[in-house]
Amino acid sequence: MVGEEALEYGGHTSCVEVRVAGRVMIFDAGSGIIPLGKSLLEEGVSDIDLFFTHVHYDHIIGLPYFLPAFWNKARLRIWAGHMQDGSTPEQLVDGIFRPPYFPITKDYMRAEVEYCQFKPGDVLEPFDGVRIVTGKLNHPNGAVGYRVEADGAVFAYLTDFEHDGADGDAEVLRLARDADLALLDATYTPEEYPRYVNFGHSTWDHCGALCAEAGVKKWGLFHHMHMRNDIDQAEIEKAARTAYPNSFVARQDQRFELQGRSGK
Repeated sequence: MVGEEALEYGGHTSCVEVRVAGRVMIFDAGSGIIPLGKSLLEEGVSDIDLFFTHVHYDHIIGLPYFLPAFWNKARLRIWAGHMQDGSTPEQLVDGIFRPPYFPITKDYMRAEVEYCQFKPGDVLEPFDGVRIVTGKLNHPNGAVGYRVEADGAVFAYLTDFEHDGADGDAEVLRLARDADLALLDATYTPEEYPRYVNFGHSTWDHCGALCAEAGVKKWGLFHHMHMRNDIDQAEIEKAARTAYPNSFVARQDQRFELQGRSGK
């Protein structure tokens, strides 16, 4: 939902910025990466790591409009590890910039682009002081969850998964364990979910139960169903917070500062 009906919670698709030690990491390139790219360019940020959870349209649609990718002073590392057919990150990006769906190819990007492939379960160290644990999520065509550890703080980005009571949930628990902040796929309400079994998304009550078991300190309902307006989101947030007081509905441009266990 966009426009006046979604002013409080926002209507962009998935894109989350994380800053650590003066470095910028971006998780997913949904439409939210478009205003983010403009802001980064104005700030002069030239070193960026972009991590895909997967490449369904709502998570990649903004990449062709990401201004730093077309700045010749920028360095962009693109990470992906969910591909079930063995496709490389470069092949995925090539598919995004492909006529007739987009008029230019990826070769028009002027940034220095590096493609970084991994497998779910790998531990990544994109730069000093940051450790990223990855895991396979239960989602059609595959998806990756991320656990970012830095300066004693933990952030878990766990979007696009469907609870399964088995290996998929166990992976969410592993990645979310004792996180200071987590964002989880809560696309559906408990009442809606029976109509959407096997669509690859979860509900706030299942997310809340997983976060409680994992010991997550604060968690956000993420990946909102596209037709929700502010009134709908407020009602969902009230229900979720009644059951799980440490929950909230994620909002566009929302910011958190994680102090970590060391207090730094």
